[in-house]
Parts: sequence; C-alpha cells; structure tokens
Amino acid sequence: MEAVAPLLTAQTAAAVALVAFAGVLRGFSGFGSAMVLAPTLAALFPITQAVPLIMLLEVALSFQLLKDAARHVVWREIAILVVAALPGLVLGAWLLEAVPEHTLRLAISAAILVFLGLLLLDVRRKGPATPAGLGVTGALSGVANGASGVGGPPVVLYYLAGDGGSVALRATVIWYFFIIDAASAGIYTARGLVDQTVLILTALCVPAAVAGVWLGSRLFDRASEQTYRRVAYAIIAAAALLGPLV
Repeated sequence: MEAVAPLLTAQTAAAVALVAFAGVLRGFSGFGSAMVLAPTLAALFPITQAVPLIMLLEVALSFQLLKDAARHVVWREIAILVVAALPGLVLGAWLLEAVPEHTLRLAISAAILVFLGLLLLDVRRKGPATPAGLGVTGALSGVANGASGVGGPPVVLYYLAGDGGSVALRATVIWYFFIIDAASAGIYTARGLVDQTVLILTALCVPAAVAGVWLGSRLFDRASEQTYRRVAYAIIAAAALLGPLV
C-alpha cells in the first residue's frame, strides 16, 4: 500500500476514465484505444512511463476479444504483419529513449493526422491483401508502435482501404495488436522501462479496461457495416484533433 498511495491522484483518476473510454472503442472497433491513450497518458505521465503503460493496457484490452475474433482471422496475413513488424518494434523502442519527449508527442499527432488525411482522400487499394503490402504495413506499424504506442494507423488504413467486411477487419486488428503489444511489452521490460509505478498504474486501470471492452463488444454486435466504418473514421478524427492539444 505504501507504493500505491502516492499514485491515488487526480491524474490517475483521469487515466482510469480514459482507459474505460478507450476500452469501449477497442471493444467496438478492434482498434482506436492507443490513439486515445497515447496523447492523453503522455500528457498525464512522463512518456517513458506512459508508453509502457499503454502497451500493458493494450494487452489487457485484447484478452476478452481474442476467442471470438479467432474465428474470423486470416492467420497467414497476421503472420506476415507480425514478422515484418518485430524488427521495427526494437527500433521504435530505441527511438522512445533517444528522441526528446516533445518531438515524440508531435510525431504521434502528425502520424494520426496523416492517417486521417488519407482516409478523407478515400485512398483505396485494388484486390486482396498482398504479401508485399502486408510487409510494408507491418514494418511501418512496428516502428510506430515501439516509438509511440500507436501502431494502428498503417494497419487499419491498409484494411479500410480494401473491400473486406467489418467483422474480418476487427478480428484481424485485434489479434495483430495483441501479438505486437505483447512483444512490445516484453521489449520495454527487457529495457527496464516497466517499473513498479507502471505495474501499479496498470493494475489500477485494468478493471476500467475490462468494463469498457465488454460494453464496446455489445455495441458492435448491434452495429451495421456502415455504422462501423463511420465510427472507425470518427475515432481517427477525434484522435487527430486531440493530439495537438496536449
């Protein structure tokens, strides 16, 4: 309790509320939680604590969704994404320690804004996902995930730009991000970034994450294909507008 008491602050209460909201987004869309948590938690805590915290929470956010999502994924596509992303995770983790905090915050916001711009320009790809496209997407996602905790934009853009349905897209990103976030958490632990404070903050936030994911999943079950895409676009827009404000 001695280690917990100093963390029972207004900042932590705000983090818990944000995690609950991020859980609803993750449960509904399969992504979006890191886009909310990265700029906000980086404003509440030092970025070297915020990013490992995001990774641990992202792993926790995925657990409830894995079983159902496994029925709808194309494992070959996930394998290519993961293999391409892993080297980028190491590079990204190094950037987290080497690049100034303010620069990383700007990079997070800029990446989300670019993603939003591409969606508004209605960028599309022709045909099914290809090994080359998945490889480039995975590599970009890995670097972004390791450096900022936001690895979603490249992957979600690639799939939203195709013709696949919401169920398959959601299932793919759920499993991909679970694997990548677990690997990122391992890298941060090996580099000594997952300290006692990060672990306590994670434990305080997990109940809110569980509740948020449960609610988001129930909402997804009732949503149409059009509603899913509209919410996905709204998540990106909200994250893009929020980032520059922190």
